[in-house]
Amino acid sequence: MNFARSLRSALTRYRYPITVALIATPLFVLYTYPYANQGTPDLAMRRYLAGYARMVGVVLSVFEKGVVVTDNQIIGHAFSMRIVKTCDAMEVKILLAAALAGFPMPWVRRCIAVLVAIVTLVGLNTFRLCVLYWVGARSQAWFERGHQTLAPLFLVGGALMTFWLLLPKRRPPVEPIKAAAST
Repeated sequence: MNFARSLRSALTRYRYPITVALIATPLFVLYTYPYANQGTPDLAMRRYLAGYARMVGVVLSVFEKGVVVTDNQIIGHAFSMRIVKTCDAMEVKILLAAALAGFPMPWVRRCIAVLVAIVTLVGLNTFRLCVLYWVGARSQAWFERGHQTLAPLFLVGGALMTFWLLLPKRRPPVEPIKAAAST
């Protein structure tokens, strides 16, 4: 009996991190599973990455003429880059979505928060990829540094800011107005 009470207490205390882990784990498994080449999941991933490359290519073409996107590769005059599985920031999207979906707030608010968070991270990641393209066109060494260190920090910072902005703001309790004592 004492063990059951202690287990229930621990589950209650750690409910939020357990919920986040239960949401994030299957999503990470689906994303990172080594699917067979040429299978349906592999084809879906290649189409998704090609779509991501097209989206980045559209934004880049506003600033640089002659940008061509072929499958998942963005080719410009001075630089080209390939959008691969980890370039889509899916790891950060999964963690942020799980953190918001597991947060104790009404379901409608959770769904809206997850949707807004994903759209925000797609925008931030598109910006990140455009900046990396611009840096790569000017210096390959800085591209590698930025790609490996600064760009991931930018996404994590953006995810943390998005999480903080989407959480319900707790209002301090309102103290009741006391009636003035009559003299």
